[in-house]
Amino acid sequence: MAEAGARGGIDGSKGNVRLFGDPVSSVAVTGGRTVLGARTVVAGPDLEPMHDAVVVVDDGRISAVERRGPEHTVDIDLGDATLVPGLIDAHVHLASDCGPRFGGVLEESRLLLHAVANAQRFLRAGVTTVRDLGGPFTVGSDLRDAIDHGLLLGPRLLVANRVITVTGGHGHHMGMECDDVGALRHAVRQLVKDGSDWVKVMASGGFVNVRRSEGDAPYFPLFDLTEMRTVVDEAHRYGMRAAAHCQSRDAIAVAFEAGIDTIEHCSFAAKPHAVLDEDLVRAIAERGTFVVPTTNNYWLTVGVPWAPKDIALANLRRLYDLGVRLVAGTDMGIPTTTPDLYAEGLRVFAEIGMPLGEVLATATTVAAEALGIADVTGSITPGLSADLLALDGDPLADVEAYTRPRAVMVRGTLVPIGPGWQPAPGGGGDR
Repeated sequence: MAEAGARGGIDGSKGNVRLFGDPVSSVAVTGGRTVLGARTVVAGPDLEPMHDAVVVVDDGRISAVERRGPEHTVDIDLGDATLVPGLIDAHVHLASDCGPRFGGVLEESRLLLHAVANAQRFLRAGVTTVRDLGGPFTVGSDLRDAIDHGLLLGPRLLVANRVITVTGGHGHHMGMECDDVGALRHAVRQLVKDGSDWVKVMASGGFVNVRRSEGDAPYFPLFDLTEMRTVVDEAHRYGMRAAAHCQSRDAIAVAFEAGIDTIEHCSFAAKPHAVLDEDLVRAIAERGTFVVPTTNNYWLTVGVPWAPKDIALANLRRLYDLGVRLVAGTDMGIPTTTPDLYAEGLRVFAEIGMPLGEVLATATTVAAEALGIADVTGSITPGLSADLLALDGDPLADVEAYTRPRAVMVRGTLVPIGPGWQPAPGGGGDR
């Protein structure tokens, strides 16, 4: 393989693919065969470590995961790295600049530029799939389609486009304001027309609003049960899943009873601080409803707005102890929560004592199941998309390994992002 790009990289027979706005080269291996070798591959739906192994990629898909043997010609040697499934962030806002003006309205062209940059920053952090849960216009689906059509390199996107809220409600700057059942039904149909993959509904108010305080809105439901069921049922009728932003206990209860697919935040916000309703938590666990608690860089530093740090962590631990299926998602886009800090959300799960194998699952196998794409990605399993992440270190022993990505592959395209990997001598590209 020939050297390519000002900063190295590998030139496969399919040519170079350059990250939009970034000088780092990558390898377009989709359409051919590439064999990657690593000291450890965390393989299969059970995330079992396999030592001194190879992953064979054909036409952008995983075709084999095997112990390395003399019959294997390794094209990309990842050395002592640990190869894990590409990570998933189940709750982001790509069109945000992650600054203090979160919630401000910008021109659509600027929003799209933010979305492109953030999507590619996620890729360099090892995140190969993101669910964009709310943004103005059709920025999310436009970017998704551009990536799917090969116009630029980026993670797999699932998008909600505009959120559904009440007049003046949380997220109205990027949403559709609905105050009756007819308007809610129309909003879901509009999202279908706009090409959304998911429906996002604001079951309660929130804590981030650039224009004014939302007062007590985080503490009560914005929609009643009939209205919420209209959203969920209409989404399901069109083959879409629905996610609900829920801060308060009553908002969580309404969304859960309506059959929501994923509960976002699930903070049980109350005054003076959040208090779990353990009976409701047990019901959520028994049904298997997924919860995305949006763990991020706030949790272990300045804390979250609904409870002091120790209470917030204890509540999260209780969700885990009671069997709730937790999913990794950062709420990227709120002030200072950037794609580069994705690993901070996984540190929160480790902080509450979650075993590190389960921490990885929240960001891979469980997240893929929650998003309905476990037959596409989420594990290093033959037949799935070649979405892979090479880490410096072992994430099953050290959560800090997530902060040291070496290389990432998305749909069979390898993006070298750090030192410590090299083409194997005599590696071949297509065969």
